Amino acid sequence: MTEHPPTAPASAVLYSEEYYRAVVDRFGYSTFDLRRFDFSLAGMGYGELNLRYLCHHRADRFIATAPQRRIVTTGFGMSGPPHMASASQIMKMVRLQQGGERCQIVLGDLDAYNGRARSYGYTRELVERFRTFATRLGFDAATGVLRDQTGCSEALTTMYLLGRYAEDADFDTAEEDNHAYYAARGLVDPTMTFRRRLSLALMAADFVSLGQTHDAVLVLLGIDEHKYVRFTQHVTERFDHHVPLRGDFLLSAIYTKINTGFNGHPKSSKSIPGSGITVETPTDEIRRLVKADRATDPALSPVYQLMYQMSYTSYRELLDIHQACAEGTQRWEKEKEHFIDFLAHVKELWP
Repeated sequence: MTEHPPTAPASAVLYSEEYYRAVVDRFGYSTFDLRRFDFSLAGMGYGELNLRYLCHHRADRFIATAPQRRIVTTGFGMSGPPHMASASQIMKMVRLQQGGERCQIVLGDLDAYNGRARSYGYTRELVERFRTFATRLGFDAATGVLRDQTGCSEALTTMYLLGRYAEDADFDTAEEDNHAYYAARGLVDPTMTFRRRLSLALMAADFVSLGQTHDAVLVLLGIDEHKYVRFTQHVTERFDHHVPLRGDFLLSAIYTKINTGFNGHPKSSKSIPGSGITVETPTDEIRRLVKADRATDPALSPVYQLMYQMSYTSYRELLDIHQACAEGTQRWEKEKEHFIDFLAHVKELWP
C-alpha cells in the first residue's frame, strides 16, 4: 500500500500514485490513451522519460512525424512569479529543444487576466520577466518561439472561429480536479464564468493555431491539466467545411507528475503561498524546506521530485540519489545541501 503524503486542507485532491492510476484507468480505455514510454525522444531513452514524465498521449505518433512538420508547446499563466516546478517545465523545454525538437513557450498574460483576474499591467510586467528568465535558463528564442498571447492575433482569431464548435458541456467537464480547492481560497471564480471560458478557449486556440502549419503538435503539461487537451480534441472533431481551420492535425501530449506541495498543500502553486519554493523564496527558507523533507519514500519526497523534474543532474545520478533517499543515507543529506545551492542559483536567474 502506498503511503499517503501529509493531509492537505479540505477539498484538495492529492496527486498521489492512486490519483495517477485513476486518471489512466478512467481515460485509458478510449482514444484519450495515457501510456508509459517505450521509445526515445530528444536523446532521452525510455527509462529517463519514465522517470522525468508520468505518461504520454500519442507521442509515439508525434515522433513518427517528420521533424520539420512537428512542434512541442507549453505555456505558463502570468498569475505570479514562478515556483521551481514552473522552472522545471522550462528546463524540460530546453532539453527537448537541445535534443532537436522545435519548441514554443506561450506566456499566458491574457490567460491570467481572465482566468485568475490579474490586472493587465501586472500580467504584462510578468511577461517580460518570464521571457528573460526562460532565456537565462537556456531557451533559444531564435530557433524556437517564445511569445505572449496579447501579440498573437492569429491565435485570437482562431479562438473566435473555434468558439462556434464549443459546447457548454465542454467547458464544464474541463474543470481542473482541484478547482474547488482554489475557489475556496478565492484564487479563481467558483463557476465556469465567461472570463474563465475565454481563458480556456484561448489556450485551445494556442494549440489549434500550431496545427494549421504543423502536422503534429505535442503539448507539455502537468497531468492535472490533461482535460485541456481533451477539450481541444472534442472541439476540433466538430470542425466542418464552414470553418477555415484545419482539424486533422495530430494533437498529442506528454504529461509530467505533479510536484507534491510543501506544508501539506496538494501541489506547488504560484497562487498558494507556502505550497512551493518560488524564485522569490529567501535562501534561508529554501534551506529550511529542503532540510525538513524527511520522506523515506522518494515518490513522496518533494525534494526528490524537484530533482528529477529539473535539470539538476543526469539520469544515472538520479537513480543513485533515489536509492540514497530511500535508505536515508548520508549521501542523501549531502545531496540536499547541493540541491539547495542549485535552487539558489536558479532563483538568481529571475530578473
